Amino acid sequence: MLDLGQASFSGHETFAFRFSWLPKGVQAVMALDASDVDFFAREEAMVDLGVGKNMVKAIRHWCLATQLITAPGGKRSRKLEASEVGKALLAQDGLDPYLEDPGSLWLLHWLLATNTAKATTWRWAFGYWSQTEFTRDGMVAELLSLLGRTGSSRANGASLGRDVDTFLHTYAPPRLSKHHVLEDTLECPLVDLRLIRRDGVTDRYEFVRGPKPSLPDWVLGFAVLQYWERHVPGETLAFETLLYGEEAPGRVFGLSERSFAERVEGIERWTRGAVSFDDTAGMRQLYRKRQIKPLDLLPSGRTREPLIA
Repeated sequence: MLDLGQASFSGHETFAFRFSWLPKGVQAVMALDASDVDFFAREEAMVDLGVGKNMVKAIRHWCLATQLITAPGGKRSRKLEASEVGKALLAQDGLDPYLEDPGSLWLLHWLLATNTAKATTWRWAFGYWSQTEFTRDGMVAELLSLLGRTGSSRANGASLGRDVDTFLHTYAPPRLSKHHVLEDTLECPLVDLRLIRRDGVTDRYEFVRGPKPSLPDWVLGFAVLQYWERHVPGETLAFETLLYGEEAPGRVFGLSERSFAERVEGIERWTRGAVSFDDTAGMRQLYRKRQIKPLDLLPSGRTREPLIA
């Protein structure tokens, strides 16, 4: 069941993030890591980032929403830090400091869609909602109904509409017209993942399920291990839970059952023997043979080989 106690439907200033925003934001925060000053509140932030005031706020939001930076003192804290995954991915000597690798985008999608506090619509849509096809207005209505049943948010139709619009711009290219300005037509890099398809005639949307060939093993492994840590105690994990469970990797990445089964069969190789997969008498299970951290599966920037021995 989705916990809406920390529901959030704003902060992005209606901007989906752009290619340069996350690297710039993370690297700027790392430069002030020992300071108690929020970089994004500094007067110099607009000049350093090369954007306007609203976009500075949006960059801060997206760095937090993708879990690349954290506020260790809570949401009112002025101190921000790059997270472990933020440093590993976007530091100057990190895995992909300019977001050139499609695998990095898949990792960002996972981190965004499993954020408990900063990306409620993203988390709900990929991890809980059962619809395959939908409209923008239908999605807003579903969220309003959900919030009405739980009484956990003061969000209204207008604010939810802006949030849903931003969600859709994150994954689906905008429809171009003569009335659009250049700023409105810049695509979010997650559009390249093709997780949502837009019908240009009817304006209906569809979640795309399938094999996802650009999703690398190390990102899928990262997601499997993180999901296991958060949701399933013990040393065994059912394949069906991993595919269909709430916030499960198969669901968040839009993998079909067949494609996911083919991928998971190789998990012993991805994890260097730490996790194995067994399909005996129709009981498909993962077994953890030794503890391993999700970050251990990230390749190094130099060798593209997993960091674990």
